[in-house]
Amino acid sequence: MNLLWCCRRAKIRSLFRIAVAAVLIWGVLPSVSVYAETKIAPWGSVRERYDSNVWRRPKDLLRDAQGNAPQLHDFVTSVNGGLDLRHESRDIEADVKLGGSYNAFVHNTNLNFYAAILQGTVGLDRWVDQYVRGARLSVTENFAYTPEQSFGSVTGGDAFEGGLLTFRRSMLLNTTSFNGSYPLSRDLSLEGGYTFGLRRVTRETLGGDVADASFFNTIAHTWSGGPRYQLTRNDSIAALYRQMFFTQERSEGGRTFSSNIITLMGDYTKVFPEWTFTVRGGVTFVEPVGRMLPSGSIQVTTKPERDTVLDLTLSREARPSFFLQGGARINHLAQARIRHKIYERLSIEGSGGYAYNQFFPNTDAFFQTIRGGSKLEYMLTKNIRGELFYLFTHLTTEGTALEYQVSRHQVGFMLTVLWESLGESLGFE
Repeated sequence: MNLLWCCRRAKIRSLFRIAVAAVLIWGVLPSVSVYAETKIAPWGSVRERYDSNVWRRPKDLLRDAQGNAPQLHDFVTSVNGGLDLRHESRDIEADVKLGGSYNAFVHNTNLNFYAAILQGTVGLDRWVDQYVRGARLSVTENFAYTPEQSFGSVTGGDAFEGGLLTFRRSMLLNTTSFNGSYPLSRDLSLEGGYTFGLRRVTRETLGGDVADASFFNTIAHTWSGGPRYQLTRNDSIAALYRQMFFTQERSEGGRTFSSNIITLMGDYTKVFPEWTFTVRGGVTFVEPVGRMLPSGSIQVTTKPERDTVLDLTLSREARPSFFLQGGARINHLAQARIRHKIYERLSIEGSGGYAYNQFFPNTDAFFQTIRGGSKLEYMLTKNIRGELFYLFTHLTTEGTALEYQVSRHQVGFMLTVLWESLGESLGFE
């Protein structure tokens, strides 16, 4: 018995010594965070709206050989759903939104369609900071499939913003962006980025083909970069270079052609807690047209008061053209958006914009768009939101082979359920 007890005491002492040694070794090692958290939250919404022109074109461009035309106005029910995913660890921050939508029409049932959106941002600032102090890197992915052609606000790519809202065709949009900065000194850094853009449409036009209504599939590669100098804590200036090379072909088939847009501009940015101001100005070269034009933009985000946010944008830029004529176009844009929280659960929003687009090289050919909208939003509960909305769009084309104008009104309501408050649901339109 005594021998057995002595053996047990020896084993206990050995285990105790090992435990003490492990604690001491762990204490002298550098602390390593193993924190990682992933949240997945489903969401869903039902949207009912009246649309004065579901075909997005005049009735005269919808008539068949017998002179018959479908009904322009209709009632549309949209059922949306998806997942929000947020992941945070020692090296990575990721925010991914995945959504789908089914849209049913009361009268024009042949227009019923499915749509899908994927948005994702991966922040790698913490990872690259381990190797280069102060460096930044992020990856952004935006994908959309829809015949609505009104997803500019969610595709997130400069290559496809400000496009023409036109005849109904199923369309695939994709933009993948890499952006980062490398610190050269305490106040000087080098910024850079690359964006791949893809825009394709189907061969079939819903409502029938129209002579001279050409669509262009587009693949775009955009490189940008330049030095940025921090004047003060809130002020910075930059010299930026951006080149967009894109290839196009008619969706019906045909030869492939390419264009090149090169922009040189200066940037001044001022950031305060209550407002942000950015002004850019420079010149843009368009090839193979061989033209040079001034370009620039002004962006202001401010809070006139604590519960009000105002966004203003003025810009003049060269961008790809996807409809009526391929190649480049000059986009003039003016838009404003204001959002005011009346009280904790009730807020109101209004927006308006005007876009004037000139084709190259014949700048007498153009199209212009006027957009306006308002929204009343009420949080029924913490995770249930109700909305009343109104949207207006007016489009005019002149100087082209196909001249027409069309107006569209949309009014309705939407009920959205967010199982977890991870942010806004995707903006199906």
